[in-house]
Amino acid sequence: MFRFLVHILAVSLITGPAVAQGSDRPVQAVQSVQAVRMTLEQCVDRALTVSPDIEQAALAVEGLEARLSETKFAGIAPRLQWTNVFGPAPGIEGDTERVETIRSDLSDLGVFSRTQIELVQPLYTFGKLSNAKKAAGYGLEAGEAAVESRKHDVAFQVKKLFYGLVLARELREIILESEESVREARERVNEMIEEDSEDVGQNDLLKIDVFEYEVQQSRARAEKSIEMGKAALKSVLDIDRYSDFDIVDTAAESGMADLDGLAVYIEQAKNRRYDIRQLRAGVLARRALLKVARSDYYPQIALAGSIQWGIAPHRPELDNPFLRDEFNFLRGGAVITLRQNFNFGLTRAKYQARKVELETLVTRESQAMNAIELQVESTYRDVIEARTNVVNSDRALRSARAWLTSAKLGFDITGDSSELLDAFTAHAKMQHAHRQSMFQYRVSLAELDHVTGNGISNVRR
Repeated sequence: MFRFLVHILAVSLITGPAVAQGSDRPVQAVQSVQAVRMTLEQCVDRALTVSPDIEQAALAVEGLEARLSETKFAGIAPRLQWTNVFGPAPGIEGDTERVETIRSDLSDLGVFSRTQIELVQPLYTFGKLSNAKKAAGYGLEAGEAAVESRKHDVAFQVKKLFYGLVLARELREIILESEESVREARERVNEMIEEDSEDVGQNDLLKIDVFEYEVQQSRARAEKSIEMGKAALKSVLDIDRYSDFDIVDTAAESGMADLDGLAVYIEQAKNRRYDIRQLRAGVLARRALLKVARSDYYPQIALAGSIQWGIAPHRPELDNPFLRDEFNFLRGGAVITLRQNFNFGLTRAKYQARKVELETLVTRESQAMNAIELQVESTYRDVIEARTNVVNSDRALRSARAWLTSAKLGFDITGDSSELLDAFTAHAKMQHAHRQSMFQYRVSLAELDHVTGNGISNVRR
C-alpha cells in the first residue's frame, strides 16, 4: 500500500513543476473590483486596439502622409510668395514734366504701400518631382505595412500568452486530481490502522504528511504561474491589474486543423506577410530616390514670374518712362529659367550613396525571401510533429485510462496493488504529456499563421 502512495505523490510532483515555470516575483493579493472574461478572439481584438507599439507605428504613418502631401504640392507652384510692406514716402516738388526740377519734399510725408507676388513653377525637372512623389508614396506604403506587421506580432504574442495560461490551468487540474488521490489514500491508511492492519502504521501517515507538503508546494507554484499568466495578459490588454480577469477557452475541444502543402504556405508568406510588403515598398522607394539623385545631373527648367505695384496717394504719378518711381508703379513679367548645378562631384557622391542604399535593400530582400522559405518550412514541420504527438499521446492516454480501469477492478478483487500503481503512474504521465502536446500544437499552429501572414484572420482556432 505504501508503495502505491509513493507513486501517487511522485506523479503529482512530476506535473507540478511544469506549471510553475515563469517569473519568481511575488504576487500581491488584490481585491477584485471588476469581473472580465475574454475569449482568444476578444483578447486579440483588444490588444490590437490598445497596443502602444501599434499606436506609435500609426503616428509614423501620419507623418509619412504629410510628407506625401508635401511632395504632391511641390510640383504645383512650389514658390508662390506674397509680400506687402508699408512705410513713409516723401512728396514731390517741382514740375513733373521737367525732370531736372523734380525733388523729394521731406516736409510732405505720407504713407505708401508696396505689394509683390512671385511665382516659380517647374516645367521640366528630368524626373526629380515625379520620382520624389513616387518615393513618398512608397514610403507611405512601407509605413502602413509596418503597422499591419506590428499588429500580427501583437496577435501572436497574445496567442502564446493565452495558450500558456490554458496549459497552466490544465496542469493545475492534474495536481488537484493527485491531491484527491492522496486524500483517498490517507483515508484508506487510517481505516487500515483502525482495523489493526500489520501493513501500515503511524510512520506511513507521517510520510504522507511530508509528501503532501510537496504536493501543496507544487500547487502553490502552479497557482502563481496562473496568476502571473493573467497579469501578463492584463498588461498586454491594458486591463486594470485589480480586475477579476480570466480567459474563456472556446477552442479547447476543437480537432486538428487540415494542413495544405508546404508550397502553399511559402507562397502565402511571400504574398501576405506585411514585413515583406514593407521591404518591397522600401526597395521601390529607394529606386525612386536614386532617380531623384540622378536628375541633379540635368538642368531644372521652370517658369518664373512676378507682379509688383506700389501706391502712395499723396504723390503725383510720373509718366516719364525714364524715371523709376518706387512709390507709384505697376510692373510685372515672366521668364523661362534654367538652373544647372555644376558641382558634379557632390552630385555623383549623392548618387552613389543612393545606389548603395538600393543595392543593400535589394540584397536584404533576397535574403529575406530565402529566410522566409526556411522559416515557413521549419514551422510547418513543427506543426506536423506537434500534431503527430497530439494524436499519439491521445491514443496512449486512452490506453492508459483503459489500463487504469482494468487495474482498479483487479485491485478490488485480488488486493494486489503492483499493477494498479503502474497503471496510475502511466495515466498521470500521459495526462501531462497530452496537455503539453496540445499546447505545443496550438502554439506551433499559431506560429505558422504568423509566419504566413494569417495571424489575425485565423484567431478563432
